[in-house]
Amino acid sequence: MRLRLVASLLMTVLTAACDDAETKRKRVQAEQAARLEAEAGAARKAAEERLRSTARNITPAARFRGVIVHRQALGGYAVCGQVNLTGAMEDPFLPFVSVVSAGGERIEQFVAAGSAEATRTYVETNTRCFDGGGPTSARSVLPLPPVPDTSASAPAPAAPPRPPAPATAEPAPPPALPAPPAGSLPAQGSVTTTSAHPVNLRSNPAGGGAVLRVVPRGTRLRVFAEAPGGWYQVGETEPVGWIHGSMLER
Repeated sequence: MRLRLVASLLMTVLTAACDDAETKRKRVQAEQAARLEAEAGAARKAAEERLRSTARNITPAARFRGVIVHRQALGGYAVCGQVNLTGAMEDPFLPFVSVVSAGGERIEQFVAAGSAEATRTYVETNTRCFDGGGPTSARSVLPLPPVPDTSASAPAPAAPPRPPAPATAEPAPPPALPAPPAGSLPAQGSVTTTSAHPVNLRSNPAGGGAVLRVVPRGTRLRVFAEAPGGWYQVGETEPVGWIHGSMLER
């Protein structure tokens, strides 16, 4: 009788201990899920605020759709979706990827606002926009997926080398480079951004210059200076940044 009583008491203690362990495990899981959800929400908010700040000089009414947050392999989050930077109904939604560090101190933005930006955004989307994406170690390098051809037409293959001219023949002079059409864009005056899509206003006359803001399509700007390579320094009342001539119209 005494043995049965002891066994019953022991079973009760073990059951209570198991119940306590299971309750604790579930509580820890719930707390971790809540923490991750809060971090993801903070990452999305930080990414959207940064995207709005790029267009704040134009309008703060940027609109978003299809936004999904993915936790990365080394921590932090990739916020992926589409953004209309101006908020205007006639302007398109552009794919974007925002890489937000674990504490939100650092944010890398990739927006497909042009050909070069679209290529980089495509690469970041394929390597980061899923749970566990991004580098898997501090020294690893992300593999680059095939990049789509964003040009109007694929480049023509290189022509085969010509056979050497006969010794008696006088070599033909090299063809002259075509001069830019006169009056296509004034060194001083006014221009309009292309009506095809918004245009990046950069900090210096180079494709890698920092984007100061995104100018809506069809915006009238004043030209203040010209740089080699077809770049123009523009602004409203004073010089602000540089835009390539291919993005401008008279």
